[in-house]
Amino acid sequence: MKKFLITLTCIVAVLLILLGINIWYSTNVLTVNTYNIKTDKLNNKVKFVLISDLHNKEFGENNIDLVNLIKEQSPEFIAVDGDMVNDTADTRKAVTRLLPQLCDIAPVYYVLGNHEKSYPQYDELIDEIKESNTTFLDNEMVSFTTKNGETITIGGLSDYPYYEYEAPEYDNPARHFLDSFIEQEKDNYSILLSHQPETYFWGLKDKNIDLMLCGHTHGGLIRLPFVGGLFAPNQEFLPEYDMGYFNSGTVEMIITSGLGNSIGIPRIGNPPEICVIEIN
Repeated sequence: MKKFLITLTCIVAVLLILLGINIWYSTNVLTVNTYNIKTDKLNNKVKFVLISDLHNKEFGENNIDLVNLIKEQSPEFIAVDGDMVNDTADTRKAVTRLLPQLCDIAPVYYVLGNHEKSYPQYDELIDEIKESNTTFLDNEMVSFTTKNGETITIGGLSDYPYYEYEAPEYDNPARHFLDSFIEQEKDNYSILLSHQPETYFWGLKDKNIDLMLCGHTHGGLIRLPFVGGLFAPNQEFLPEYDMGYFNSGTVEMIITSGLGNSIGIPRIGNPPEICVIEIN
């Protein structure tokens, strides 16, 4: 019995050590995941970076490790998909110090996440985002010209346009923006930044959108081998849309697992990532 208890104690100790190593790795070690997208709307290759869900996390002083890793990818532009702050904290230095450094690498496009929208100093945060030379897309779109002279339409959708309580008119800024984005830019390759992937499966997966970029899920937070993410907001346990590439036949979508965390439960089996997206 004594030998059994000693053996059991050793096994538990080893498992706890391995778990601790995994949590540290999933908190601090940046990874790069690359996705390749094909389209007939562009004749040349375009490469950009997607990041999301920093939640005030810092990788090195003033996020220098994150900046250097993004710079190594040589992106034509950088998409920031929201929740870079925590709505429970007044601090925003991590993101406001990060954005000018990213703008020195390439043009930066930023869309709201749910934490920005409920951030206690919202106006000050948005002012500082804009002052960093970042293009802030709050139900807005812009044209981006690639290094080969081709045009991509980049839009930022700040909320879901079709909530039932607004039926049947859906008279809201998000709906009006989305209508314009789909109709006016249908000939250009279109990229829609929309923080929450729920907008995809609630009603956007059949729209005329070439590529959606999302975050929010934190990759399911805890990722289990052969299973995937354990939990995501609005999808509950074992979410279908946790991270990675999805295709409805009309819309392609990439969900990044993000960089940080907003709750006390640690990321496990789920290291912070930047997404490198290569079109054609």
